[in-house]
Order: sequence, then C-alpha cells, then structure tokens
Amino acid sequence: MKTILIISPPFYSHFSPLLTIAKAIRVSGRVRVVVATASAFENQVRAAKCDFAPLEVASNANTGIAEKTRQVKKEARRLDQFFRATQEGAIPTLLIQAKHRRLDMLPEPMPIYRQLQQLYQQWQPSLFLVDQLNYAVTLSLFSLGYPFITFCPGHPTYIPEGDQTFGVPYAFPSEIQPAAKDLQKLNNLASKIEQEFTSVFNQFLEQYAPHLPAVENAFRLSSPLAILFNYPDFGHLHLQRENPVKCFGGHCFSPNPTLNLEWREIIRENHSRFPKVLLSFGTFLSARSDVIQKTLKYLNQIFPNGLFIAAVGGRLQEYAEFQDSRFILSEFLPQTALLPEVDLVIHHGGNNTFTETLYHAKPMLIFPFSSDQFAIAHDAEHFGIAKVLNPNDFLLEEFEGKIKMLLSGDCDASLRNWSKFSHQRGATFLANSILSFA
Repeated sequence: MKTILIISPPFYSHFSPLLTIAKAIRVSGRVRVVVATASAFENQVRAAKCDFAPLEVASNANTGIAEKTRQVKKEARRLDQFFRATQEGAIPTLLIQAKHRRLDMLPEPMPIYRQLQQLYQQWQPSLFLVDQLNYAVTLSLFSLGYPFITFCPGHPTYIPEGDQTFGVPYAFPSEIQPAAKDLQKLNNLASKIEQEFTSVFNQFLEQYAPHLPAVENAFRLSSPLAILFNYPDFGHLHLQRENPVKCFGGHCFSPNPTLNLEWREIIRENHSRFPKVLLSFGTFLSARSDVIQKTLKYLNQIFPNGLFIAAVGGRLQEYAEFQDSRFILSEFLPQTALLPEVDLVIHHGGNNTFTETLYHAKPMLIFPFSSDQFAIAHDAEHFGIAKVLNPNDFLLEEFEGKIKMLLSGDCDASLRNWSKFSHQRGATFLANSILSFA
C-alpha cells in the first residue's frame, strides 16, 4: 500500500484543515496516511486513525489558544508586539508581521531537510502534502526531489501571482483603506523580505541541490503537480488552472459534528431568543478582549432578547460584567457544531471561520485585524457575502445598521449561492485530487 505523508506546522488553524484532509484520504482505504507535526497534536492524529510522526518545523506555536500555548520568551515577546500592533491598525500590524516573517516562516532549513530525509527513509511515501507556509519544508522537498502537493491554508494570494507581493493584501475592504504612503512603506518592506527569503532559498539550493535552477521568488515556490486552495473559487484569482493543477476546495472541515449535552441544553433553553450571535476571533485574536467587550456591549444595547455566544480565549476573568444568562462566554467554542444554531456570526476574517460560516450560509460581520484577513474581508464584501467594519474604529450606529441589514437578508442570495458551491467541494473533493497523484 502506498503512503501519503502530510506535514503540518504547529498552528491549530493550519493543522485542523490538514487533519480533515488526512481523514478523507484515509477513508478511501487506498493509501496509508502519516501526519508529521508537533507532538501536541499526536493524540488528535491517532484519534483520526492516521499514523503520527513527530516533526518540529517552527520555534513558535499555537496549538489551541495562542496566549496559553507554551512559548519561549522571545516568541512570547513577539506575540505581544503583534497584539499591540493590531490596536494601531492594518499597516502597523502588517509591518510587524513582515518584520517577524524571517523567523516565523523560515527557520534554519538544514535540520528540517535532515528530518525529511529520515521521514522518507522510515515511511517511503509516494507523495507529500505540505502547508504553503512551511517554507523550509517546501525548500527541502524541492531540493530533495521528493514529489509533493501544496496546500494553501488561507487566501489564495498566499501564493502571489502577477504583481502581487506576499504580505501586502491585494485589496482591502471599503472600511479599511490605508494611505498611499503607508502602503508604499509596507510594499518596500515586504519586497525586501521577499528578496531575503529568495536569497536564502538560492544559497541553500546552490549548496545542496546545485543541479536545480535558482528560484525567482521564494514565496511563489510551490508544487509543480497541484495546489489546493482552502477557499471558494470566486473566479478572479489563479485563473491558470494547469501545470500545476489548481483545486479550490471551498471549505476544509467536517460539517456535521454533534453538540454535546451541555451545549444542546443551552440552545434548547434559549430557543426563543433572537438573534443568536456567535462571536469568534480565532485562536490568536481572542486576545483582543477590548473589541470583544465593545461588541458584546453594543449587542446588548441593540438586542435585549438576543443570545450572545463568544470565544474569549484565556481572558475569561476580564468579562465579569457580562453575567447575564444571555451571555455564553467560553475559552474555546465547538464552533462548527454551533454554526447551524445561530443567526449571525461576527468574526475576524480568518479563513477557517469564513469558509465554515459560508458553508452554513450564515450572515456575517467581519472585523479584519491582520495578514490575509483584509483580502478575505474584501472578497466577502465584493461578492455580497458579508459586511465589514474596522475593529479599532466602529460606532454603535454603523454597527447596528450593518447588523440589521444582515439580519434582514441583505446578503442572503449571495450566501446561498456560494454555500451551494461549498457543499459541492470540501475535504473529500481535495482528497480525491490528491489521490489522483499518489
């Protein structure tokens, strides 16, 4: 039996969709599936009935809630810098992310190169599946000549095309429009980082794979076989669909999880409340408790009969004022199981939450803070799927106006259309694409 080896970075938001694909491949019964990732995820890999291989590909991590994940002091300090930057706005956040990128995304390649050689000797995979943001892994696989497929976990522009530069959103939503001079500053820094990455790639190739041609742009290096996008095919990006094959999965989660007894009882007891609002800023940005608290206060003023469910990360102690039974606050929510039960979702524009919410055709208000969230928010707004606000600068009146437009059905037609697309794709669609190359 052939083996497919899936490599995930130590980030829950990346690991989760990759594990969903791993399960879909395993169910086919055609190949053995090995997942190589951080030891913190071993139990989940084994519960999915896949083989586990330990692999450390990054010094920083987020295996559940970013602030509570054990970090070395330097990484914790950089995480704190990121959170502070998000309070200053889009460009300061993107600038700090660009400055951190060299350490975040490209650790010393040689240890990873050697680990991959060992994994290959141990498992003899016929094919690797690698997260696009695992740049040192991609570089090593390319150098070693091992066949691999690229998985793009976020917005498709994570693999830039045309005049796009990695780290610079190809577009911003209407509520967040940086000044031209600030965008130029970001472009200059991102271009410099791009050159640095590419130089590191080519120095490594020159030493360990001198028979291979130099790389023109490290951020564009991906599988020559296929690229899988965890995103809807809106028809405006990566229109060249061959060499490599481009597959848009729409979503990458298990759509029908069951709520446990406690949550079923909460929903039952509050069945008459309207609207039921789910507030989720992901495993990183739940640290922005100031925005979550402001949002909850506004919701409380606007909807005295509403039910408000929020993921607040490790900061539950900061929400003492929200003791009313209409506020259900938790460190971590069974998000995908709750989505069918709510009327509205307020989120940060993270790709997992965006695609999960779209699958269920739920109205959404997006507060983008960082990285590809601005591009996702732009697309959601442009294609009539969501409304967008600036998380650092929104007033009660505009918040109420957009919420009420969403609840009145302003985006329903577009939501139904793209939800239908998503239902036709998913992890099984992506798994079948992978199996065609195994």
